[in-house]
Amino acid sequence: KKLDLVDVVNALKFIQGARDKYDKDPNKLANIVNYALLCHCIDLDFEKARPIYKEAMKVSPNHPLIARAYGIYLLASCQLPRATSFQTACRLFNEADLADPTQSKFHSATEIYFRWSVLADSKNPLALLNFALVHQCIYKKYDHSERLYRAALAADPTNEYVTENYRLFTEERYPGGSYVSLGPPFSVYRRSTIVEERPVWAEWVKMKDPMCPKKGFEIYFFNRFTKTTRFNEPDWKLVWDARVERSSCVSGKTTHWQEYYDPRTKTTFFYDGYSKQYTCVRPE
Repeated sequence: KKLDLVDVVNALKFIQGARDKYDKDPNKLANIVNYALLCHCIDLDFEKARPIYKEAMKVSPNHPLIARAYGIYLLASCQLPRATSFQTACRLFNEADLADPTQSKFHSATEIYFRWSVLADSKNPLALLNFALVHQCIYKKYDHSERLYRAALAADPTNEYVTENYRLFTEERYPGGSYVSLGPPFSVYRRSTIVEERPVWAEWVKMKDPMCPKKGFEIYFFNRFTKTTRFNEPDWKLVWDARVERSSCVSGKTTHWQEYYDPRTKTTFFYDGYSKQYTCVRPE
C-alpha cells in the first residue's frame, strides 16, 4: 500500500501523541505500552525500549498485547542469553494465544507500529526484522516471514540482529522445531542439488541440502514452478489431477487412453479416464 498525505499526517500525530502522553503520565499502563512500542518499532532504539517493556510487564504480566510485543522485542534485540530469551519469548507467545486466540488485541499494534515502520522505511533492516517476527511468531505466516527476512538481508546482509534471527528461524522450521513447515525455506534451494527426477513427477524433483542443520532432513521435494518445498512426498493423485485440469487433450477421442499436453512442463502424458491411470509413456 502506498502512503498518502492523510496516512502520514495521522501516523505522525499518533506517534507524537504517544510521546506526549508518556511524558505527561509515565505511570499509566496504556502510555507505557505505546511508548515501549514506539521506541522499539518507530525509533528502533532497542536499548531505550528495554526498561519500558520491563515496566509494562511488571504492571501487567498477563496482558496478551504486552506479552507478544515483549516477546518480539526479546527476539529482535537478541537479548542474552539467547537460548533463555527464545524460551521466554515462546512462553509469552503461548500464554498470549491462550488469552487471545484470535490475536484481536494485537491487530492495532501490528498496523500502527510494526507495519507503519516498514511503510515509512521499506529498506530499514530492523523495521523489516520486526515485521518478519510478527508474521513468524504471532500470525504463523512463515512464507511471508521468509520474504521479509530476505528483504532485510538484501538491505543489510551483515546486520547481526537480522542474521541471528534468520538463522534461528531457519533451524526451527524443521520437524520438531517451533516454526514447523511442510518443507525447508526456499532459500535452501539455492544451495541444494537435484538427486532424482522422474517424468511422472512432472514439476517436482527430489533435492539434497548439503548444509542441512537438522540431521535426517537433508532430502526434500521441490516444485520448480510454484517454488514450494515438502519434506514428504507430494500427493501424486492431486498432482496428476491438477495436470489434467490445466492440460488440453490433443488426441485419443476414439480410445479410453487420451493424450494431453501440459503447458506448464511443455510435455505430453496419457490418461485413462476409466481406470484413472496416468503414464508418460505412450500405451501400446
